[in-house]
Amino acid sequence: MDRSWISNPDRISAEYVAGVNQFLKVARETVDASGCTPCPCKNCINRVKRHIGEIRRHLLHQGFLSTYTVWVEHGEVDHSSGPAHESFGDEMEEAFHDATRDHYFDIGSTSDMLSPEQPADSERYDNLFEQLKTPLYDGCNDTISALTFVVKLMHLKVLNKWTDRSFDMLIKLLQEVLPPGNRCPDSYYSTRKMLCDVGLGYEQIDVCKYDCSLFYGEYSTDQDCHVCGTSRYIRKKIPHKRLRYFPITPRLKRLYSSKSTATLMRWHKEGRVVEPGVLRHPADGEAWQNFDSLNEHFASDPRSIRLGLASDGFNPFGNMSTTYSMWPVVLIPYNLPPWKIAAKTNYLLSLLIPGPKSPTKDFDVFLRPLIDELKVLWNVGTDCFDAHEGKRFKLFASVIWTVSDFPAYAYLSGWSTQGKLACPVCLEDTRHMSIRGKQCYMGHRCFLEAEHPWRNRKDFDGTVEVRPPPRRFESSHILAQLDAISPRQPGKAPSNSSRKRKRLSSELNWLKKSILFELPYWSSLKLRHNLDVMHIEKNVCDNIVGTLMDIEGKTKDTLKARMDLKDLDYRHELHLDLDGKTKPFASYTFTKEECRGFCEYIKAVKLPDGFGSNIGRCVTENYKLSGMKTHDSHILLQKLLPAGIISFLTEPVRETLIEFCQFFEKLCARTLIVDELREMQRSIILILCKLEKIYPPAFFTIMVHLCVHLPEQAILGGPVQYRWMYGTERCMGTYKGFVRNTARPDGSIAEAYVIDEALTFLSRYMRNIETKFNREERNWDNSTLYTVPVLDVFSAQFRSLGANELKELGDQRKKVHWYIVNNSFDKIVRNYIDEHTSNLLAAGYSINELHVAQEEQFLGWFHDKVTLQKQANPSTVTEDLYSLAVGPEERYVSQEACVVNGIRFRSTVHDGLRTQCSGISNLAQHDGIDHMFYGVILEVMEVVYIRGRKVLVFRCQWFKSMPNSNSIFEQYNMTSINIKSSWYEDQSYILATQARQVFYLPNLQRGDSWKIIQKVSHRHLYDIPVLTVDDIDENTVDDNDDDDELLPPLQPNTTLVEPSSLVRHDIAPIHFPEQFFVELNIPGPNLPRNDHSFEEEEEEEEEDDDDDDDDDEDGVDEGQWDDYTDSDGNENEDSVHTDDDDIS
Repeated sequence: MDRSWISNPDRISAEYVAGVNQFLKVARETVDASGCTPCPCKNCINRVKRHIGEIRRHLLHQGFLSTYTVWVEHGEVDHSSGPAHESFGDEMEEAFHDATRDHYFDIGSTSDMLSPEQPADSERYDNLFEQLKTPLYDGCNDTISALTFVVKLMHLKVLNKWTDRSFDMLIKLLQEVLPPGNRCPDSYYSTRKMLCDVGLGYEQIDVCKYDCSLFYGEYSTDQDCHVCGTSRYIRKKIPHKRLRYFPITPRLKRLYSSKSTATLMRWHKEGRVVEPGVLRHPADGEAWQNFDSLNEHFASDPRSIRLGLASDGFNPFGNMSTTYSMWPVVLIPYNLPPWKIAAKTNYLLSLLIPGPKSPTKDFDVFLRPLIDELKVLWNVGTDCFDAHEGKRFKLFASVIWTVSDFPAYAYLSGWSTQGKLACPVCLEDTRHMSIRGKQCYMGHRCFLEAEHPWRNRKDFDGTVEVRPPPRRFESSHILAQLDAISPRQPGKAPSNSSRKRKRLSSELNWLKKSILFELPYWSSLKLRHNLDVMHIEKNVCDNIVGTLMDIEGKTKDTLKARMDLKDLDYRHELHLDLDGKTKPFASYTFTKEECRGFCEYIKAVKLPDGFGSNIGRCVTENYKLSGMKTHDSHILLQKLLPAGIISFLTEPVRETLIEFCQFFEKLCARTLIVDELREMQRSIILILCKLEKIYPPAFFTIMVHLCVHLPEQAILGGPVQYRWMYGTERCMGTYKGFVRNTARPDGSIAEAYVIDEALTFLSRYMRNIETKFNREERNWDNSTLYTVPVLDVFSAQFRSLGANELKELGDQRKKVHWYIVNNSFDKIVRNYIDEHTSNLLAAGYSINELHVAQEEQFLGWFHDKVTLQKQANPSTVTEDLYSLAVGPEERYVSQEACVVNGIRFRSTVHDGLRTQCSGISNLAQHDGIDHMFYGVILEVMEVVYIRGRKVLVFRCQWFKSMPNSNSIFEQYNMTSINIKSSWYEDQSYILATQARQVFYLPNLQRGDSWKIIQKVSHRHLYDIPVLTVDDIDENTVDDNDDDDELLPPLQPNTTLVEPSSLVRHDIAPIHFPEQFFVELNIPGPNLPRNDHSFEEEEEEEEEDDDDDDDDDEDGVDEGQWDDYTDSDGNENEDSVHTDDDDIS
């Protein structure tokens, strides 16, 4: 039958209309009970069922799917032997159907590899499906089309990080191996060009040389900048800069085009368990809920997308250059469940701002195309197909907050994060103090209650605190301040008079009104910009450790800091002795011997596998810490430092630092309790006030002050894991790896991202090949071995590691078997145990005798009863139940290591390695009361039952943790245990699934036999209650949360350090030569005092010339950014924006 009419572009011709009528006659024979049948238009592509009349309209308006010439979905049978329709089941076909459903490619100009004269979308779709139907070579497997082969080959390259040259060499080899006339591409270039039609593309927008404007929209055809008049081009149509813009509308629509992601995008509404006062997801926070209440039209559809906007600068050349700064702008969809929010594959690159200089205050210029698109997505929305429901809907999207480090906070918010009023939360009420060469941010007593006794004490800073807490500014107040700002011309052109201007006092620290305020909902948000806990934690750790160990460039106990105390006329015990040229030794620093002891402790620490890197590598030859990454500081501050300083420092200093560290540990928990956060808000104020009694003013940088606002932001935004920069930093590490052409790093990243984006989407559909979605993790465990329902003791997922040995259970067989049976929570097994308990009670056994009698008699009774039942009625006894009743075999497999539920455990045999994986805890009963047991794994036992059933058991040594004993005690909310003591030696077995991993740190205060217990929270594991369909009907919850105990409450001690205890009288003062005083410009005994550093800071806004550094801007006082370190430990602002974070 002639069906050439299908490809007729004239859909109003008589031939095409007659062909449609002919098809509808066939289609009417296949309608279902509702009168619907698959629609073969180019949009529905047989994936959506519609009524006949609706199908007719679709075919006349949108066209017939050109590759659908044999109507198999409508009752026809394909009798051809060729590969054209045999490959209809190609695994890539579903992917391309989903990818082409919503006209993703109609987004303007795309990548450089596409020719200027692009074919129409319908032609591109037809070309894709034609390649999908074409075999790789004549006579090959019908399921391997030319396009499928290219996709899988390219996927292998990306997944295994093959070089371009190695890929070209492989292509040449394949050309030689495959039969003549094959359709394998001949080079890497042609492979990428083929995949360009699959990608979503990007736009290239020229940028003014001085960042004044974009050649975009109405200015897209201009030859000169409409702001400064500078020529658009260097020469011959070569622009000075080029912004890469990745339109977000097609990328958001793609999230709903695949069933796997379309379902997950509803999780925040349909899968999240709502518990009042419990925060596990951003949707639990007050900011999200307030946004929903104000925008009911948006919140009524769970498919409306909430996004976070994240940005930071990075150096695409690694260590090859320290001056290049490129800025990606990434969008994070928050509709997803927590374990998907953290996945790099769900981060959407929207802008790639070119270097080599940071955009600074001109960041808004580059955000223009993104803001325009966001306004459309809020006001109008876009038509989208929902693969989960199989129908179209109107998709809306909004940005609910930004995520950035502190310098970038200023670029996005418009409030300068430098100078006197650096705090973007306190705004004009920022408590600041001018000291030598910098600003400090003390005065946290103002946050205390008005009647608090600490307000009246003068030994904090020499004054009585009468100021009220900083105000909480409403949106109307902020908008009024922004309206008072003088207009500022963007750009760094020499002719721009706004580059250097006096800032009026009424403008405070405002640099500009952020372009984000153009979004209709932006001013009503309760949390617009997040303080990045990652960088705050890093800088706080550097302040503490640098001061403790007197690390040059990091310590806050410098000679200038001591002179600050004299200038402020308080804490006289720490003043410099200018006559003797000595500095009293402070009690908040280590001696050389203590530095050595602390470093030996750090080198001896062993962390669980995958928990953190080897921090011992950061110990230098002179016993300092250097080169710590952000995650190293995260582990050091929360886990290692509190345990490491127990034997050092004086009691009040040590206690306050430990409380500060535990504040961050509680703040970074995956599950937060609102009431505890409010208590933490009060606690951090007390902690900071206590620190003000200890450290000199120089310690209190803006990053230390910001800690006071973190609990409040957690209440508004939910757990910090979804609002810090770790995920964005990992993305930037990936983008850095995309650079192949160092002359055009932004182009390399853009091209590679488009290809990676296409392959990421297609890899969701790949079968029989490893992809980034199905590849096994390092600590993967075996899936359940059985397809039928099984007993819980046999269904545990585990994988054995290392060498194994067959051993005999011997006398331990009965004890192991009883523990396994008694710890089965399957109802059928518990029924047998309950029946046997009733028999024993009826036989006259007392409650005290019951346990011993049952352990002795149950197994034999259980075996006999199940055996008789199986003989009488085999259908009532499952294979699992019979295997359990028969008992384990005499021999078991002894292992040295295993992986259980994604966690790696090792026996004590491997404690000599750099990791410590033998520590475990288990909640069990002691004297009828729940009690936490701590111990180590002595042996991993794979106990074998008949019919291939297996149970993984740990043989352990339990340390004596009897309450009120001398073998365990708690100090500073940390538990220490004597590992030389032991108990329950005759009950040393537990199921591997019952173990919770812990690790042990040396207790330097009590000796080698004592260890401090630290619980482990693995970042790749989530224990979150999930709401299922049945749960919704039955109003119940699958509650598998709270596997790990909540951290103890943070209750700071209110004892203040006495000024006299701040000096170590047992240590001689530190002597300095007079020349050292001269070099630091500090008045020595015969030097005139120079008070220039106390002059009033000039409120001047400056921006450097294009060939200067970008550090000195906006009236920042000298040394302001010396207090800020980035994720790699680099200091000053420029390094923050040019070095990306290497996360362990």
